Amino acid sequence: MREFFSPLLPKGALVFDIGANVGTMTRVFASLGAKVIAVEPNPDCVRHIELTTSRETVEVLQAAVGETNGLAVLKVSDGKDKMSSLSPEWREAVSQENQDYAGIWKREMTVPMVTLDALIQRFGVPSFIKIDVEGYEEEAIKGLTRCPPLLSLEFNRVFLEAALRALDSRILDQATFNYTLVDPVKFELQDWVGRDELKNRILGLRTGPGLGDIFARNRDRIHPS
Repeated sequence: MREFFSPLLPKGALVFDIGANVGTMTRVFASLGAKVIAVEPNPDCVRHIELTTSRETVEVLQAAVGETNGLAVLKVSDGKDKMSSLSPEWREAVSQENQDYAGIWKREMTVPMVTLDALIQRFGVPSFIKIDVEGYEEEAIKGLTRCPPLLSLEFNRVFLEAALRALDSRILDQATFNYTLVDPVKFELQDWVGRDELKNRILGLRTGPGLGDIFARNRDRIHPS
């Protein structure tokens, strides 16, 4: 992870880790010298991040990210905290794909919701926004009106349409794209491509994990290569 992200993040980068869970990627970014804003709605996960990171490099915000500022209902999986989600459609899709997930969301909580624009207004424009919010990526993108130099969002073949719709955001009109599979250890494409080609590549993933991250690079603010 460190080897993958090291050339993508400039020295002293500001990073938004949206859907930070227990802070695995937060710690990777911080180890590379980034200032990380870790945003996570599950208070148990937030506490874990607070106990395992330094306040000098990581600021933790207990909130969900969506289209508007306000409140949202988080369905919590205590057995698999990374599966907690705000999207009923996503929960239904993954339950149909894997019956082991059916019924794992046994409680819910009302959590604060903020937009990416609100985070930018508070903390500044980040070099990188990582979005991993279990099917809520489309709603998170709707709350962003300017693309940072680099942005990533998770995709899952069992709930692919929402991720692809997120790519239609006008803030990505000038972006080029690449993707990784499962954990981002390498880009799958040799060259960054346009939005339509990226969609075709993702839709063509008939075998393999079917899970990964789409990366969007802003042509007007390029720093990685």
